[in-house]
Amino acid sequence: NRADQVVVLSGFLKDIFDRYAIPCEVIPNIVVLQPQKQRERDIAPRFISIRHLEPLYNISCILQAYEQVLMAYPNATLGILGKGSMREQLEQYVVDKKLTGVQFVGQVPNQQIYDYLDKADIMLSASRADNMPVSLLEAMNAGLLVISSRVGGVPYMIEEGKTGVLFESDNANELAQKMLWALEHSEEVKQIISNAQNAVQKYS
Repeated sequence: NRADQVVVLSGFLKDIFDRYAIPCEVIPNIVVLQPQKQRERDIAPRFISIRHLEPLYNISCILQAYEQVLMAYPNATLGILGKGSMREQLEQYVVDKKLTGVQFVGQVPNQQIYDYLDKADIMLSASRADNMPVSLLEAMNAGLLVISSRVGGVPYMIEEGKTGVLFESDNANELAQKMLWALEHSEEVKQIISNAQNAVQKYS
């Protein structure tokens, strides 16, 4: 209350401040638009995750959903970027479940992110809490479909069925269903991607 101006990253946080009658202005995260990295996709089962390998980001949920998708699409791939304390446990899960097509890439420099996004068609995020993840903005900018847990500020960034696809946090079965839906409805997905690329312009 003693500040001249309170600035927050998202409408999600603004709603919280509003509960306490503290006026604030939203200045969102930004993303460097790279139109040269955009391309039209055929929507193949090429998935990617770019989050830290920590409990908060729930990569295990993604692996559980991917396990189900593999039954229908044995040629699927999943690139997991990021580092964290759960890497060994997650790698062991992949070994125990004999999951094919999974690659743990580790930490990637920011300037190389789009090279990895270019090899994928669908971005997955299963975090249990979130505000305004730049990785999702980058995926939208690159022309991937974003499938994310419906937590924190994500629904303020992504409109369900219009600029992305959302699922309930920690629900691997629902995530798997959304992944399969995307692979079976490529024309609808291409429209969502187009909408997302338009929407992400405001974060430039």
